[in-house]
Amino acid sequence: MAREHSTEDDDCTAQENDRQQFQTIVEKAREALTHDDPLESCAVTVRAHNRECDNNGVTHHLIRTEEEWMAIRTWAEPGGDTGIAVDSHGETLALDVVELDQDQVANRICNEALAAIDSHDAVGRPVEPFTALVRHAEDVAELLVTEWETGADHVVRERLYEGIAGWMDHTAWTAHEEEALSIEAERATTQFIENYVNYDVSDDVEATIRDISKEALYDAVARHRDRQTPHLDYAAEVTLTD
Repeated sequence: MAREHSTEDDDCTAQENDRQQFQTIVEKAREALTHDDPLESCAVTVRAHNRECDNNGVTHHLIRTEEEWMAIRTWAEPGGDTGIAVDSHGETLALDVVELDQDQVANRICNEALAAIDSHDAVGRPVEPFTALVRHAEDVAELLVTEWETGADHVVRERLYEGIAGWMDHTAWTAHEEEALSIEAERATTQFIENYVNYDVSDDVEATIRDISKEALYDAVARHRDRQTPHLDYAAEVTLTD
């Protein structure tokens, strides 16, 4: 009795054809880079193509094919040729979220809470929620950083699979995620009030604490920005393995 043909058979055949067609990973990478050229017929199926050009004219690519990921650099050479180097490749993509300075976050929270206490007479706010914020600034900072790390892992991974993440030197990032960061600050604020404030606070006080948390988080994230990534909000180091 003949065995029924399956999708797995097609995948195995495609992978075997790739191995036979491309003798080196550089050959396969060069072919994959032609996928968005309307004048070329690309023999590699590209699922996602993340790319960014640096200040030296080198374009950094992270490409996902049906079988693997490839981290590639390309540059223009004299005579119109394109230089190419494959930095790494592998079937599995792993993320290591960049580290925020938690002490910096706590210090910013503490300073802003003290400023709110100093101005409470003028604005009519109660002091107690802000004195609690000073006492527990380290705990709130930990909540914020944990929320951000969870968000970074999810968002960066999602953008990479969509092919719209920034990519440079094994670091992937996303930009213009202000709404997500605001939600993280709101969650940390809610946890702080539930854990350390023993009564309901006004909307104005809650909004002030949320703004303090948000600005402290923004400042810590901004430390990871540079000329290449002026709007970075999430970032992670990427490792490709078989």
